[in-house]
Amino acid sequence: MSITKLLQSLENLSELAYVGEPVSQLEHGLQAAGLAIRAGASEHMVLAALLHDVGHWSNPEALQMEGLGARDHDRLGAEYLVAIGLQPEISALVGAHVDAKRYLAVTTLEYVAKLSPASRRTLDYQGGPMSDEELAAFKASPGFRDALRLRAWDEAAKEPQADRPNLEYYRAMLARHCQQSISEAQLDHWDRFGWLHIKGWYSEDEMVSITSATYDLQTRPEVAGKWMKYFEGAGGDTRTLCRIENFLQYEPVYAELLQGNANLNLLSLLINERAALFKEKVNFKLPGGQGFSAHQDAPAFTTFGQRFHVTMMLSIDQGTTDNGCLEIARTSRLDASLEMKEDLTLSDEVIGQFKWEPIETAPGDLVLFDSYVPHRSAANLSNASRRVLYATYNKATDGDFRARYFTEKRRVFPPDVERREGAQYDAGVFNVGNPVSLE
Repeated sequence: MSITKLLQSLENLSELAYVGEPVSQLEHGLQAAGLAIRAGASEHMVLAALLHDVGHWSNPEALQMEGLGARDHDRLGAEYLVAIGLQPEISALVGAHVDAKRYLAVTTLEYVAKLSPASRRTLDYQGGPMSDEELAAFKASPGFRDALRLRAWDEAAKEPQADRPNLEYYRAMLARHCQQSISEAQLDHWDRFGWLHIKGWYSEDEMVSITSATYDLQTRPEVAGKWMKYFEGAGGDTRTLCRIENFLQYEPVYAELLQGNANLNLLSLLINERAALFKEKVNFKLPGGQGFSAHQDAPAFTTFGQRFHVTMMLSIDQGTTDNGCLEIARTSRLDASLEMKEDLTLSDEVIGQFKWEPIETAPGDLVLFDSYVPHRSAANLSNASRRVLYATYNKATDGDFRARYFTEKRRVFPPDVERREGAQYDAGVFNVGNPVSLE
């Protein structure tokens, strides 16, 4: 089933009462998902909250609970979500939300008394409070705590009027969490060229929180030992913010974006095994900001011995030829480093051999490329910023080097706030092709 058909099926629930509650089935799911978002839950938990009761309508032949929905709707819902191709983390949570209710009926004082009348009636159909054996098994299950969180949102999502995102908000999120989140044609392009442009990976509504988190990073003060801010220019009033790195642990929005299931699954698909985050940065390229010289990433990624890298670029602002969008060399896929200058940027002869294609992007677009793809960008000649996130991943079997990378970079090429006065820094592999000041 396509995402459009799933959303239409959910929209059809807007007039269907939710098993004895004062809301429709659609409203109940939207409220539960909204509560998950406000709680800062991961995307797969948000979608589990949205879809936790699909088993009430997914199988027209299901046995009913005397006007209170389908029996075994937790199991039926989980099976349905697997069948339509959503990620298993979502279906597993949906399949556990009734078990969470039965668990709480035993372990939480007055839980049953606080249930709505309809929910108390369905508890009997669902097996009643758990036995000791069932309690032990459920508590030992890997999704135990997440199932309890989902249950709390389920119980609370029954208000006649509540502020929550509409159904369309979840379209892009659902697409990201499909087991096949990109097409065969896109995979073929990746295999032939080593790069891929995915339009609308994040929706305009979703980009609001990402843009807000980026502005928060941009306006944070320089603090030694924390996030790492680098500038163009020689200092004082001439400095222009170029990039910020090492911020994952300080911005929850970016933690989900960089290490949540959807993007890790995508990167793992392209790497051909489980991916691990290596490093992250936001390049700001403010008005007047300089470009980045033509280079491959591979020569700069040799320090820790990983075999292969893929970089994910998320366009935060619109990327155009006027503001210095990413440019990629038109060539078949490469598997080796090309001739370079001493600073590890590409030689003039190599640059002249390629036709360079500007990749114009909208906010929410992804561009993914492996470490041998030659790329560059021009200066920003517009009056608006061209902010992009770059996150680089390696094969998880090669190890987790993120902490070591930033420790070593801080030592060799520290951010401005940590530099010694009068010292000169040779950035080496930590500043290939970038306009960051060395002083």
